[in-house]
This record gives sequence, C-alpha cells and structure tokens, in this order.
Amino acid sequence: MIRLSIGTVIELGIKKGQSDIPPTTAYIMIGNKCNNRCLFCSQSIESNSRKDKLSRVLWPEYTKEEVLKVFKNYRGDNIKRVCLQSMASEQSHKEVKEFITYIKNDLNMPISLSAKLEDMKDIEKFFDLGVDKIGIAIDAVNKDLYEKIKGNNFEKKINFIKEAGLIYPNKISTHIIVGLGESHKDIYDLYKDLKGYNINISLFAFTPVKGTKMENISQPNIESYRRVQLMTYMIDKGYNRDYFKFGIGGYLKHIEIDEYIKMDILKGKPFEIKGCENCNRPYYNERPGHIIYNYSRNLTNDEIKLSIEEINLNIGDFELCKNGE
Repeated sequence: MIRLSIGTVIELGIKKGQSDIPPTTAYIMIGNKCNNRCLFCSQSIESNSRKDKLSRVLWPEYTKEEVLKVFKNYRGDNIKRVCLQSMASEQSHKEVKEFITYIKNDLNMPISLSAKLEDMKDIEKFFDLGVDKIGIAIDAVNKDLYEKIKGNNFEKKINFIKEAGLIYPNKISTHIIVGLGESHKDIYDLYKDLKGYNINISLFAFTPVKGTKMENISQPNIESYRRVQLMTYMIDKGYNRDYFKFGIGGYLKHIEIDEYIKMDILKGKPFEIKGCENCNRPYYNERPGHIIYNYSRNLTNDEIKLSIEEINLNIGDFELCKNGE
C-alpha cells in the first residue's frame, strides 16, 4: 500500500487544492499494517483511528505506477527530496525496498527513509539501495516514558541509534516529541548525548489524535516548546551546559543568550523546522490559523516578534532584520 500526504498530492498535481506552504519534500507512506504499539499514533496496533491519517495529515492511496507517473510529469520546483515512511513490519520493509528499486532510476532527487530498523544489516541494505538518510524514531526521551508509551526497550534503542551514528556519521536521524510528560532537562540530556554520535535530531510537538490512547492529552505549552527549540538550536551550534539553567522539575528557567544567538533569534532561525535538507513538513503539528510550533519557512517580522513573546525570555533591546533575513 502506497499513500501520499495530501500536501504532496496537491503539489504533484494529482488533485486540485490550495497550499499556502508547499511541501519541499514528497512524503510517501508505505505498508498497510504497523506492529508498533505507540500510544499516540493513529497507525498503532493499539489505535482505533482512521488509517488514512498520520498525525493530522490525510494520506490518500495510490499505486506505484501512478506515483512514478506523477513524478515523471512533475514540472514544479518545490519538491527536492522524497521521504519514505514505512510501517513497522517485515512486509512493509519489503514493499519499501521494492518501491525504491522501482522508482529510483527515474527519480533525480535524494531519498530519506523513516522506519523501525533494529539490525545494522537492514540499514546497510537500504543505503546500498540508494537511500541517503535514515530516520529511526525515539519520540519519548527517557526510559520510563519510552517504555510506557512505545512498549520497547529504551537502552537497546538508544545504543542501536548511537552505533548507527558512528558507522554512518550525519546520515542517521531521529526525532523527539515534546509534550509526552518529559522535563526540559530530560530533553537536554538525550539531545546532547546523541549529538555526540553524529545524529541529526528533529523536534515535533505532541499532537493528540482521536482514537489513540493519548487523544485527551493536550499539546505542549508554547512557552515550553519555544524554550526547547532555542535550547536545541544552541546545542547544535556547540553551546554547552553552562548556558542553560534548570529549575524545579527540570524546567528550563533561564538561557544565557549571547550576541550571536540573539542575532539568530532576530532572524527567527531557532523556530524554523528541523529535519533533513529540504524537509519542511507544513502543518504536521498545526492547523492553519492556530498555534504554529514548527515554522516551515522563514518567519515574518510579526512571527518573530510573536515567538520572542512566546519564549518569554529577556533578550534585551532588539531590532528585527528585514523579513527575518
């Protein structure tokens, strides 16, 4: 089974529609059964959600022939990468391999894969097939939450991702979901640790989905999320523990902001989406007109001002750069 995100469908011209932020990556989901038991996910074996949705996004179904045809006929310049998202099953992984083999000779763009992989030989096989980035999700950042929400062994997963990062530096990624019950200190500890193993890390805001075990949990407070965005942005830039002060319950109560980071804040850079090159995931966590957690493009001056208000930290006097540039 091959599904395309609705934004991808519109951008490729399969269906008519409007997209105020066109996707720069084509998102493709492969497989019809997931063996994972993630309590927040619509595709989980534990979920009663619609299976044509992932997070808030609708994913219509197509054949591989239809998908290849629309890529061959695509004349736009927005799509620059393909991201394959595989269900967690051997059959799904087999279908992903077949799809890559079928499409790669006619596809002149890099391919990312997000999958539950637990054997280094499988990672090697996918890279040999032509995948250039592989994402292995962690989601929950500490042992108790991970094993409660994901149902797997935390240390085993972390050690596997670290090993993969050492063998394939800067080609392995993972993502963290903010708002599952963790502390800011939990996020700092894991994020900092994984960066030492050449792992690229994306952030998502928890998104409640009807029909899942966590449908009644709220999205994270925007102040909390903005502070995590700035903290992880600074970790990526090489800033150490001395710049972050944690209070009761591990809440990030203060961030030391120097002139270099201040300049980036005034351009909105810490609040832009993290991910593979040319991955912007528009409205994956959000709905138009509501709180924007991850900006999928350069922020406007008004959005930068709002983000500075939301983060609720004193960065001193400031003057915004024109249009965030």
